[in-house]
Amino acid sequence: MSKANATTDYKEFAFNYDKQIRQYDSYGHDVLFGMSFEFVKKNERLLDIGIGTGLSSIQFAHLGLKVFGLDSSEEMLNACKSKSFTEALNLYDMFLEKIPYEDNYFNHIVCCGVMHFAGDLEPLLNEIKRVMKPGGIFAFTVAPQNTESSYTRENTAWGVPIYKHSIPYVTELLEKNGFGVQKEQRLLIKGADKVNYDMVFSAMVAGCQ
Repeated sequence: MSKANATTDYKEFAFNYDKQIRQYDSYGHDVLFGMSFEFVKKNERLLDIGIGTGLSSIQFAHLGLKVFGLDSSEEMLNACKSKSFTEALNLYDMFLEKIPYEDNYFNHIVCCGVMHFAGDLEPLLNEIKRVMKPGGIFAFTVAPQNTESSYTRENTAWGVPIYKHSIPYVTELLEKNGFGVQKEQRLLIKGADKVNYDMVFSAMVAGCQ
């Protein structure tokens, strides 16, 4: 496949992403919103890390929040931009870069379907704490595991490895950064075959002190 064809294919994937999510019955974004809306208010600023096409934050925008988005894919950002609900969208690599905003800039942060691509979560959580105002919430998903290890790397049927994190490890990092867990809900979604519900995620909401 040529580079031009690969680029075209990914653009098509980005603009069809919402449909793919429905095929996998993956509604973590709706669950996070339902768990979070009682803590947010109109005109507050919300950052969506790994915003993709905007599924995790568009409902917050409908409530009147000002949404800012970061993503490592320009194609995904373009798909999100076409929905016209954000204040600003920026390319961002959470593995290499600091969040491109000043301290205490955001009231709330969401990060759905992203953190299972990172092993050590401490650098990201340090940055999240830096840019958040006290009193806000951080709503996110992780792939939980029940071992004593902080996290493990596993292959998937998609051919893309993910990291599973122990909830005590996640909770310890949150507390270290002044967050307290308010809610947690386990989610079961379809795997690569789009038939069997064999992937578990945990949706969590933590308050920033």
